Amino acid sequence: MGSVSKNPQQQFRALAVASATGILRDWVGEERAAEAIGRVSTAIAAAAASAKKPQDFYQCTPASVATVIAISALTGVMPSTGATALAYAIPRRPRQGDPLQLTYQLSHRGVCALAERSGSKIVPIPVGMDDDIEVGPDGEVRVNSIDIDNPPTTEAELRGVIVLVKDRQTGRVLFTGYVAKKLINARRAVSQDWKYSGDKSIWATWYVEQAMKTACHYAMGRGWVVVDDTSVQRALSADITADVSEQPPRPQNIGEVVEGVTVEGEVIEEAEAEAGE
Repeated sequence: MGSVSKNPQQQFRALAVASATGILRDWVGEERAAEAIGRVSTAIAAAAASAKKPQDFYQCTPASVATVIAISALTGVMPSTGATALAYAIPRRPRQGDPLQLTYQLSHRGVCALAERSGSKIVPIPVGMDDDIEVGPDGEVRVNSIDIDNPPTTEAELRGVIVLVKDRQTGRVLFTGYVAKKLINARRAVSQDWKYSGDKSIWATWYVEQAMKTACHYAMGRGWVVVDDTSVQRALSADITADVSEQPPRPQNIGEVVEGVTVEGEVIEEAEAEAGE
């Protein structure tokens, strides 16, 4: 990270400024660039402070730091911490032995917030195994009964996710679609976090929330929600790219852990699990 300062937070901020200021000034102007750099640096410092290994945040490559800041500036969706955050900045290793990369990860709340910019409101509704729903030939979902007092909270209890698409201005329901658990788990299967972090994965800890987020992505991909905002598309693409990896892991030495985790401990920190996404 260099020797700009003995304080890691100050080192990180200096790196962030050096890596991103020039690009951001060209893209969004000096004022917005300065705001993004300050807010992202503060969010990452807060996440690092609550992590088991704060140094992981400050050892991320300059290019990955600049990417997170640039996406944050372009979308206006800044990384934060806690259960209400719209997005998170998370250090990950693409492969065992590779340098840490800072990644931009949306929560399901962030995906819904971005959809509203295109005039649509997405409402993901988890469906339990005992809930009674029907899907007509037009793809529209009809709900006969849902046990609202006992919503699914685990993978075993989840049947799928209903996605309501509403007009943001009037609240009128434009479409009601259903994303089956099979489709959700197919997308989980190519998640870098799921494949290489095992029971430490966000999918293992917060399965239903991840399923809701995946259903929102699916709704956009199927055209249930039309997204015509370039900055929104960029953020959604970055969110998927940060987690999806079709490439097989490199061979591991005996005693080494799977990709995404160092020998000493987790690269994906408790802060991400705490966030519930």
